[in-house]
Amino acid sequence: MNIKLSLLVALLSIQTITAQDNYIGFSAGSDIKNAGKDLIFQVNMVSSDVEINASYESHAALDFTKYSFGLGYHFPLYAYPFGNEVRTVFVPSIEPSLINRTGDWGGGLDQNETSSHLSIGLNLALQWSINDYLSVEYCFNALPRTDLKTKYPDSIKNYTNIGGVPIVGSNFLKIVYKIQMN
Repeated sequence: MNIKLSLLVALLSIQTITAQDNYIGFSAGSDIKNAGKDLIFQVNMVSSDVEINASYESHAALDFTKYSFGLGYHFPLYAYPFGNEVRTVFVPSIEPSLINRTGDWGGGLDQNETSSHLSIGLNLALQWSINDYLSVEYCFNALPRTDLKTKYPDSIKNYTNIGGVPIVGSNFLKIVYKIQMN
């Protein structure tokens, strides 16, 4: 009974707030699994909790770059553990992307050839505010990898896929700097 009461109190102490975010943000981060090898840089504009962003991802060891434009919505959440306010924002977004592969990825391209592939991914992010200007963000990105289907059509069976296109998940940890526009 005590555990159920504790869970109820915890759920009641988390509430959504109608306050709206309005800022321009700059972030940099890395895929947790490929720390330091798979980097992401993003610029975003948030107005009335609607986010528009542009990002660049690079994984040089895989001859992989990605350019994306995203559209998302901020769902502010507040928790009050031990009487202290912890501000978290949940940001789901959709991002049309251009995946570029260069070099000799897959063994079939020479150094001067490039290969470009369109895709559309989904992001689920949690952003924890340190203060009004700085946040830490965890972002899960699910991206249909049209480049892998094109180059390795027979070896993508081990991936979760939609219509034969493998969905690859990445877990990014980012630092976000915000310029408030209130």
